[in-house]
Amino acid sequence: MVTDYPQVNIDTRIATLEPDKYPMAGMTSHKVTVGVYDLATGKNVYLDAGDPTDRYFTNVSWSPDEQKLFLIELNRDQNYAQLVRYDAATGKREAVLYEEIHPKYVEPQFPLTFLPWDDTKFIYQSQRDGYNHLYLFDTSAPCEPTIKNTDNGGTCRESLRVTPLTQGDWLVQSIVGFNEKKKEVYIATTEVSPMQTNIYAVSLKNGKRRPVGNSEGVHHVQLSADGNYLIDNYSTPTVPRNIDLVATADGRTTKNLFRAEDPWKGYDVPTIETGTIKAADGVTDLYYRLIKPTGFDPSKKYPAIIYVYGGPHAQMLQNNFRYAARGWDIYMAQQGYVMLTLDNRGSSNRGLAFENCTFRQLGTEEMKDQMKGVELLKSLPYVDASRLGVHGWSFGGFMTTNLMLTHPDVFKVAVAGGPVIDWQYYEVMYGERYMDTPEANPDGYKNANLKLRAGNLKGRLELIIGGNDPTCVPQHTLSFIRACIDQGTHPDLFIYPGQGHNMVGRDRVHLHEHITRYFEEHLK
Repeated sequence: MVTDYPQVNIDTRIATLEPDKYPMAGMTSHKVTVGVYDLATGKNVYLDAGDPTDRYFTNVSWSPDEQKLFLIELNRDQNYAQLVRYDAATGKREAVLYEEIHPKYVEPQFPLTFLPWDDTKFIYQSQRDGYNHLYLFDTSAPCEPTIKNTDNGGTCRESLRVTPLTQGDWLVQSIVGFNEKKKEVYIATTEVSPMQTNIYAVSLKNGKRRPVGNSEGVHHVQLSADGNYLIDNYSTPTVPRNIDLVATADGRTTKNLFRAEDPWKGYDVPTIETGTIKAADGVTDLYYRLIKPTGFDPSKKYPAIIYVYGGPHAQMLQNNFRYAARGWDIYMAQQGYVMLTLDNRGSSNRGLAFENCTFRQLGTEEMKDQMKGVELLKSLPYVDASRLGVHGWSFGGFMTTNLMLTHPDVFKVAVAGGPVIDWQYYEVMYGERYMDTPEANPDGYKNANLKLRAGNLKGRLELIIGGNDPTCVPQHTLSFIRACIDQGTHPDLFIYPGQGHNMVGRDRVHLHEHITRYFEEHLK
């Protein structure tokens, strides 16, 4: 049985339990079956996928004729993926079309995309060569299984003819659509820069690639049905929002549909700078955003706050408006703080090796990189190195607490929201993908267990949680408070009753007021 986590509803008299199904790393996981429900007959046909124990079924895709279903099936360790075809009418398992193995993890995130003019061919997305790219599979061309070596010690096994469509040290973020007449697929990519999203057309005839639209900023587009036009919704560091109608043939803007006014017009907006520093490995470039206080005086000494996330599937800096600076970051700069954000190794949009270098040791390499950001701050003559703070939420809360406890003589104040404290308390799929199980990786879990550093606390640390957080369950923070009591240290704790992992409604306004007050009282 999957374990229940006992969430408490305080709105009843007496308070009642409303448990969440929450398997923690290493514990019994869900058993999932996949079925097809017939609206006409009211009957279910379940796929003959075998025993679902310790398996994940992901990215369910239909064939264009709706006769076949495709699943990407993962083992519990998430290092072995199979693309499997099923008969939708009978549920029969027909064939394994593709397999992918990696010594760390395989993370399929996209369903199949069939070509609209040829239902025997589909596009499969994979990071097998180090970055997420497109591969054209031809179901009309089965072949003897062929094993190939892939990036970082992985292998794949192809049972169909496979043609790479894109390649390079950049990644495909999404498929936008097709131009059937020209036999082109349109994609959003990081080819210009890891901090940007730009649109390209790729020929299915010869693989040639061409940019569509301007090369600046971050673009989110919609493609017309015939593939001849894009509605291009984009932002740059100086353009808050622009929506253009773009001809895909030559990338020319045919009409501006909307141009937003600067929402900060009339306000005292601080200076925002971006740049790169070397990661702790001495090789990798890391992007940072530095916000100087309004009315900046280089002869003064300012307190500084690092805003951190640092985990998988997130990127804090982009070349969109104000370099993706949050309103709170701007506000704190207006209050006289230097604000720094750095995308460390382990974050997204930089390729597989950049992200999976944290495997089985979450918090280790990421923290080393964040300390390079501290070195940057200390090198600035206008930063008061005795007044450094750090703040983050979720994985960023884990990073905040980790930094505060591992470098207690560096940071004076920290606010950690919804933090992971002990990865053995985190959910099974995410936790095991990046850390393995506690039984298989005891040293990794021990090194990332922040309760064991509770005695290191010197400065002011506040933990903030939702009282019914279903993601980083309250056990994380409460067990940490217990460890601090046992070690004689004194963190602060604030709970939003009834809230989940993120505060919503008026509580969110209260949250940011509360975080601001904490830094104002203890750092400034």
